[in-house]
Formats: sequence, structure tokens, C-alpha cells
Amino acid sequence: MLDVAACFINTAGMTPPDLLKLAAGAAILGLAALSTGVSVGRTGRGNPLLTAFFACFAAASLSGLVLLGGQAWLPPDAVRWLRVIEVPLVYLLGPLLYGHARALLAPVPESAPALRAGHLLPAVLAFVISLCNALTPFEATPLGSALFQLSFHGWLLQGAPYLLATAWLSIRRSTNTHGSAMQRSGLRGLVVVMAGCWLASTVNRWPPDAAPLLASIGLSLLTTAGMYLLACCVVRQHLRAPMGTAAPGTSDVIPVPIEDSTVARYERSGIDASHCAAIASALTALMQDQRLHEAAGLNLQHLAERSGWSPNQVSQALNQGLGQSFSEFVNGFRVAAARASLSDPCDPRSVLDIGLAAGFGSKSTFNSAFKRATGQTPSEYRRRTSSG
Repeated sequence: MLDVAACFINTAGMTPPDLLKLAAGAAILGLAALSTGVSVGRTGRGNPLLTAFFACFAAASLSGLVLLGGQAWLPPDAVRWLRVIEVPLVYLLGPLLYGHARALLAPVPESAPALRAGHLLPAVLAFVISLCNALTPFEATPLGSALFQLSFHGWLLQGAPYLLATAWLSIRRSTNTHGSAMQRSGLRGLVVVMAGCWLASTVNRWPPDAAPLLASIGLSLLTTAGMYLLACCVVRQHLRAPMGTAAPGTSDVIPVPIEDSTVARYERSGIDASHCAAIASALTALMQDQRLHEAAGLNLQHLAERSGWSPNQVSQALNQGLGQSFSEFVNGFRVAAARASLSDPCDPRSVLDIGLAAGFGSKSTFNSAFKRATGQTPSEYRRRTSSG
């Protein structure tokens, strides 16, 4: 992608501030492209919207980089067509960021979209205006110039409410919200970096005599540094997951003992004991708040998707943070729910109905898990609590 941009960029005649902005833009483009690459294919809550956000950010950065580097020699028609690509993309940044935060944190029903189509209308309108200007240039007229300038700069105002709403979602505390403290912290970091990008873009659009040169350059460099830290966090989080299935033709390799392979996988994950404890605490709160154990089909992948962590991170947090396997963790909530119902004399349900309501898939699994946890069968537990 950077090679493509380099083909259209001519630095001859550019001022030192322009060269610094060009370097900062190239760095941001590379980091945005890297963040897009490591986000592709992830299935956690809000990840598709996050991938789309980084992709739009990278594509808009590429177009802006070509426009900045080729401003002295690009023909007007080429500039107009590049803006057909760039302008609609920046209108998508705010909605996609907000949609990601809402899918990750807000109590959105699974059947409801985190981002409705109405949020995309400004981008569609900006695309239509830019396309019409490319096909039949009208920016030379006073009215056409005002319309185009409004669409070209308006995304800064359009995106600000989304940025504020995302910041609010990342800092508010509510029992009805999802997401762990670490996910909220990462989202806040993303908001801070994007706020820097918004501010830098605003300052860069001021007239040269109105915008302090050092402030403009400083904002660009700070934004680049923030984007670098953000990309490091994205790479660190998304590359922790273990490798998938073995490649074809490797079935004759001597297998590693399960315990050794598990330890090695956890060592590669990059999660320390404090992170395990934090994730385990967040998983416990998630189970309590949303009563996920009541779903008989709950599995590790489903819990990972609901929590936003990878299956490997969830497994490691339960093993090293709580000393439990996934099934032990989930059955603990199911047994606790069943015990509360069995000890309630006003509960008219049968033992089997109570077990099924608690999330057990059958009577045999209910009996074995309950006896393993309490030393009694559910029927024995009910008789003893009712007689005592």
C-alpha cells in the first residue's frame, strides 16, 4: 500500500512542514493498515465494525497521503476523483467507532444491529456530492463551492458526537453493560487517539496564518505516536490466540503431552497472573449479570464471543485465575442456581425441571455435577433441606 502511494508522491518543492505531515501520514497509514490486518477474521463482539473502522481509516489515509504528496502536479480531475474515495470514508469513521463500542459494551439484543443504516446516510450524501463534482465539476460556482466545502469539512462536526458517545460508553458504569475493565481501557485509548486525529485534521484545515505551525506539527507527531501505541496494543491482543488446526501432512509428528502443550500455549499468550485475575473477575460478573449458564448450549466459543476475549484467553483465565476448567466454571453457576431453587419450599417445579432451568442438558449430567459439588443427589438435597 505504501509502495502504491509512493508512485504518486513527489516531494520536490514541498516545504519542511509538508514533509513532516507527509511522514506522519505515511506512518499513520502503515499503522492503520496493520491494525486492519490483525483485526480481520476475529469473531468477538464488535470486531467486524472495528475492522471496518480501521480499513476505512487506512483507505482515507492513503487517499489523503496521495493528495498531500501530489498537490503540486496532480490534475484537478484526479484530485476530484480521489476525493470521491476519501470524503465518504471519513464520514464512516464516527459511526463505525460508535457501533463498535455499542456492540462491545452496550446491552444490545443479539437480534438488533449495533449500527443502523440511518447512521450511514451522511457518508452516502457525501459520496453523491463528491461524485457529482467529479463528473460535472461545480465547485467553481459560489453555491457549488459552498456545498462542496461543507461536505469536505463537515465530517469533523458529524463525527464529534459519535466520538463523545463512544467516550461516554467507555467510562460509564452500569450493571446492564458488557465488557471488562481492560476492554473499556482499550476503547478509551482508541477514543483518545482518534480525538487527536480529529483535532489535528481540524488545525490542518485552518488558514496558514491562523494555525500555529508548531501546534500543527506537534499534533501530527503526537497522533502518530498514539497510533503507534494503539497498533501495538491491537497486535498484542489479537496475536495472543493460539494457532488453529495443524497443517495438512503433520499428523505423523510426535504429539506434545497435553499438559506441556497447554503450559507452552499459555506462556505464548502474553497474559500474566494479574490479567488472568482481571479477566476471570470480568467473566464471573458477566455470568452473574446475564445468567449465561441458563443456556444449555453454552460453550467456550460462545462465552468468548460474549466477553470479547479469545477462547484461549478465557480458558487461561479460568485455569490460572480460578483453578477451574470451563465446564467446572459454568456448572458452578448452574449448581448454585439449582441449590437455591431446591431449597425453596415454595418452588413447585420437579427436580428435573429445576435442573433444566439451571442450564443442564439432561438429568444424568445434572445429577453427576450436583453430586460432585455437594456430595448429594438433587433429590437428596431437596429432602434434607425441606426436613431440616
